[in-house]
Amino acid sequence: MADDIKTQGTHLYFIDPDAAAGAGALVKLTCPTGITGVTGGTADQIETTCLDVTTDKTYERGLRSPVAVSVPFNLKPADASHQRLFELKETGQVLKWMVLLSESADPPTLVTGEIVAPATRSGLAFQAYISEVNIDIAGNEIVRGTLTLQRSGPVTPTWYVPA
Repeated sequence: MADDIKTQGTHLYFIDPDAAAGAGALVKLTCPTGITGVTGGTADQIETTCLDVTTDKTYERGLRSPVAVSVPFNLKPADASHQRLFELKETGQVLKWMVLLSESADPPTLVTGEIVAPATRSGLAFQAYISEVNIDIAGNEIVRGTLTLQRSGPVTPTWYVPA
């Protein structure tokens, strides 16, 4: 279908809070090879069953529990974005992130501390802290890593709809 979006050209950005005078800096993560779990998370169940009910329990929807986002990547030791992951992991700071789909190559902008998707791309914005950065080393392979982000709060989509 012509409306399908290829994964090639997808980018992951985050705001580095320690760069530039308090406003932070927009950083594009180098060489991610996948992103899973961005919109996942099931809602808790709140039981509302009264004592006089004799058949089935009743429930209401509770709060959602955001799942971890997993980002495998090819490690580039000299790359500043990869080096920064290890530093930010130690801080535990909740950072602002955005996945931009491949409808174009236009970058996002940083406006008053927020990542803003370009009008030409769909984006998924969320907040998360870096819970883990793992490095995997195997024979006859390149060195790979996995970034694990624990989402905090909702995902805000921005949809690009061509005219």
